[in-house]
Amino acid sequence: TAPAPIPPAVLRLHASEVLSAILQHEDYSAQRCGDRLASLPKYKSAFDDDLDEKPAAKADDGSEKKENTIDGIEVLLMAIAAFRKSDPQIEVECEFLENVFDALAASLLREDNVVDFVNAEGIELMLRCLRQKVHAGGGALKVLNFALSGSARDSSGSNDAYIKACETFVNAGGIKLLFPLYMARKSAIPSPAACSEGGSSLAKKGKHNGGTVSKRAKRAAHARKKWLMEVEQNSINIMYALTRHIAKDSEYDAHARLLVKFVEDDCEKCDRTIELCQKYDEKARIAEYQYFRSDEAEETEKMGMDIELGALNAKLRGGGGTFHRSCAILSFACVGSKRCRGHAMDQLKLQGSGLSVIKLGLTEFASLLSDGRQKSQIEYYITEI
Repeated sequence: TAPAPIPPAVLRLHASEVLSAILQHEDYSAQRCGDRLASLPKYKSAFDDDLDEKPAAKADDGSEKKENTIDGIEVLLMAIAAFRKSDPQIEVECEFLENVFDALAASLLREDNVVDFVNAEGIELMLRCLRQKVHAGGGALKVLNFALSGSARDSSGSNDAYIKACETFVNAGGIKLLFPLYMARKSAIPSPAACSEGGSSLAKKGKHNGGTVSKRAKRAAHARKKWLMEVEQNSINIMYALTRHIAKDSEYDAHARLLVKFVEDDCEKCDRTIELCQKYDEKARIAEYQYFRSDEAEETEKMGMDIELGALNAKLRGGGGTFHRSCAILSFACVGSKRCRGHAMDQLKLQGSGLSVIKLGLTEFASLLSDGRQKSQIEYYITEI
């Protein structure tokens, strides 16, 4: 008997896994290989008859016409669009969707792909996914993080594509969707699909204290916690990207629209930012302390390597990077508004702290950056705050 055909959903899953792996390779993101995703050459089989192949038609500007290329950005966006209003129903669909988001996010480390993503109205689609609060909203937040933030390698570049992406995000109503997520409003957080580990009913059972809880329930609870943590960190990264790339002369009054959000409602967004600064500062310090007490630190010292460098790496992975960005967000508000600055000083004073903690975070952040616009902005915050 002939073997059973492989279901199309499984084929799509495997194809998405391969594509995600290719686009996440450092050679692609560094533009050492591969074309921009929006103008990929059409697939050619070894069994195609070369005699029947027609020469590629040329457009007026000398480039090949669209019928001879595949728009990879559009293909990925269409795959996501199918889940913009509803959740995946089976695990295979869920994994496929996650792979597509990973592939798209990885491709946006290249500035040329960011330009095509913005032109294809990718930001608008990601915001639609967030509005519906479906499973795709989690991946959409990740893609927006990559689309707006840019690569750390390009800190001295023009960043024009990322500036345009941030302005488009504001003009498309992104601020209205971002701030509830940034404020950790439960009603705004997208829910993981029931077929995913974090969205299963076992996730709630794994939270209960006391009694016996199955390993599967614990795994589900951990997946749910990871989902919420990623939503929070992506929200912080997007907020920092907006404060980094949006200037006073940006289009659509983006700077004023962003700043006024920190002032309104008695500066509650400043309170949330202070809370995040303290939360991730504590996490980073704990991670650093645990590293110094670990066997890894002892082995590093025996090998004659720099133990301080290892501690810094552990600190950044433990929450230091998010702490730095939270400090930069608060600085944006304080430098741009006297009211925000006064409110932040009062709140920190009540907690036995001050702006010196934020200044120390910014100083450490600046020491880790290479020369360029990003570092200059952080140094400006240090002098002005």
